[in-house]
Order: sequence, then C-alpha cells, then structure tokens
Amino acid sequence: MKITEVKFIKSISIKSEEVLFEQSKPEIVFVGRSNVWKSSLMNAIFWTKDLVKTSSVPGKTRTANLFLLNKKYYFTDLPGYWFAKLWQDLKKDLDSLISWYIEERKNSIKCVVILLDTKIWPQETDIDMYNYLHELWLPMVFVLTKTDRLWNNDIKKSVLFTEGKFFWQKIFPVSSAKNIWIRELFNFLSEKLTAK
Repeated sequence: MKITEVKFIKSISIKSEEVLFEQSKPEIVFVGRSNVWKSSLMNAIFWTKDLVKTSSVPGKTRTANLFLLNKKYYFTDLPGYWFAKLWQDLKKDLDSLISWYIEERKNSIKCVVILLDTKIWPQETDIDMYNYLHELWLPMVFVLTKTDRLWNNDIKKSVLFTEGKFFWQKIFPVSSAKNIWIRELFNFLSEKLTAK
C-alpha cells in the first residue's frame, strides 16, 4: 500500500458521549505500556515527524487519538496501559478507556499492535493485555521497539524470549529512530487491512 494522505481526526476520552465514528472503516490499534514510543512508531509508519504528538513525559497520552490513512483506514493510538506515577483513579480511567474502545470497535479492528520495549522484556501487564485480546479473538502482532539501543545478540535474545512468552506470535524488532523494519511492519499491517 502507498500512503497518499494521513491526517488526525479526533481524540476520544472515556467520557465522550458522541457516537465514535462510522463503523465501516478497517482499523489498526496501537497499545503498550507507557514510554514504549507508540507515537514515534506511528510517525515512522506515516513517514512524518510530528503528526502523532510525542512527549518526553511518560503517561502523557490520555485519550484515544484517531488518524485516517488514505481516507479508508483508521490508525488509533491508545494510552499507555501502565505508568506507576499516575494517580490510581486516572490509571483506572485509562484502563477503562482502552477496554471500552477496543470492545466498541472490535468488529472493525483488523490488528492490534502491542508494543514492547526491547530492553525491558514482557511484563505482567503485557501478558494481561495479550490474554485480554486473545479472549476477544482479535488478531495481534508484537513490536519490539528501541532496537537501535541494543546489540544484535541482545535483540535476538529478546525476540526469542518474547516469541516463547506469547506462543510464537508474529514479532517485528523495530527502530523508529533509524527506520529499521518499519516498511516490513507497514506492509504486514497493509495486508491485514485489505484482507477479505
């Protein structure tokens, strides 16, 4: 697939009372713990620098942020599902937003991209997210981020460990900073979006 246009559509919070948006468009959803560089990865996929807002402060994303690709497909950035410094009530609200959004859109979601920090191997919250999505029968793919910060042997170890932890799901070890495996990931997601 060739990207001809991508634009920000809207942000949605758990308190949004509006109907989300038309249900017919296929969608890719990005989830992960705070500070796994979801926004940076999406910008790399879109070949933009700052369309998806990034922050040096973990836990900054607190809404579901929707982007429309080629007027046909939604790409959605969900909040990080764990950050220790957030107030407990806010963490509950963000967890509720994630589950509400995914369940509301599950018939249109073609793939959930679960981001993991290559340097920090899968955590309990990542396993919980996998089990949750598995129960919903949603297709998923795992992305190991920040690979440019590790040696190749360490990346291989992380990939093997992650594969074993998640029953040999598809894994892409990427670097948004150096565009490593970004095109391959986008091609994979494109196939998910256009599959019948």
